[in-house]
Order: sequence, then structure tokens, then C-alpha cells
Amino acid sequence: MKPTVIAVSGYSGSGKSTVVTQLSRKLKCAALYFDDYASRKDFPEDLNAWLREGGDPNVIKTPLLQHHLMQLLNGEPVELRKGNGWAEEYGIAHDKSKAEMIMPSSFIIVEEPFGKERKEIMNFVDFVVYLDVEPEVALARRVHNLIHCLRNDPEALIGFLDHFLFDYMYRGVKEMYREVGNKVKANADLIVHANESIDEIVVNISDFIENQRQL
Repeated sequence: MKPTVIAVSGYSGSGKSTVVTQLSRKLKCAALYFDDYASRKDFPEDLNAWLREGGDPNVIKTPLLQHHLMQLLNGEPVELRKGNGWAEEYGIAHDKSKAEMIMPSSFIIVEEPFGKERKEIMNFVDFVVYLDVEPEVALARRVHNLIHCLRNDPEALIGFLDHFLFDYMYRGVKEMYREVGNKVKANADLIVHANESIDEIVVNISDFIENQRQL
């Protein structure tokens, strides 16, 4: 039987990574994280202009994420070396010499902010789960995560906070979250309020998946 692919979507700061981790543990399945494959440089430099032109999500390419997803769907293990994507930009050190092996499974959970909106991913995804949260809550969580990751390097922390908040307020990041979020939410198979506890969210999603597989 073909593995079931569940994309977990939502604003940056909505809790996607945490939900993907906890859900994959509950289902004992593979998990792929968007932030391991993409970073700010993979997005349009002028987000405001991109949004004015329609905000086509297909300009954002993650070919390695697509390749790894296809491998898992074909029953092949994936070798992932972390150190790229947002983690590298935020100064989160990874030993690039170490590889993480991701084994095939009956479910594959993918952190994918764009749901089924990107052609690279859309044909592989069976269900989209959208984590719904107020923008100010998502922003607070994002800032808190930066503080948590960089608390031992105050100079880097201030630099990244300054960079992130400037982009958020003046360079179209806030508008991008809103526009993309509205599109993904409108086409999602399940909408979960992200202010619920992580245990409640995981139970809601796993119950939904089980119900869908029985149809």
C-alpha cells in the first residue's frame, strides 16, 4: 500500500516542527522538515513585488525535499545531512559529517508551509493539516525560538532579531504569511487551532488520519 503523506502547514511560529515531531513519534513514521531544505535565500528577494504579482509559490524550489519524499514513497531510506536551510542561517550548528537515516514507513509527515500549493509537492500529498493561530502569537513564538536557539550568543541574537523583525514589518514577510496562510487554509483537509496543547493537536490529527483511511 502506498504511504499516506500528510503535510503540516501554517505560519512560521504556528508550531509546525513540533507537531511534525510529535505526530511522527506517535505514528512511528518518517518526518521531513521544510526548514532543513529551504532558507530565506530560496524566497523572492522582493516579497512585496512577488505578492503584487500574485505570489506564485512555485518560485520557491526545494528539489532535495521532493527527491527525499519520492525516495520514501518508493520504499527507499533517505540519508539527510543537516546544516542547510534556516538552521544554518540562524547559527544553529550541525555536524555535517553526520548523516541521519530516515526509514520508509506507512505514513510520511512533511512540514510544508505551502500545503498543496507548490507543484513540486502537491501530487505527493494526500492530506493537508493547517495549524491556525493568530499572527501575533506566531510572531511571539518565532522570536522566542530565536532567543532560545541563540541565547548564548547575544551579538548574533540581536543581529538576527533585527534582521527578522525588519523583514517582517517592512519587507513583506508579514503579508506573505497572511496571503499564503489564507490560500493554504482555504484548501486544507483539516484545520486545527494551534493554541491547543500539543497532545490535543496530535490526537486530533491522528484521529482524522485514521478516519480518512477507513473511508
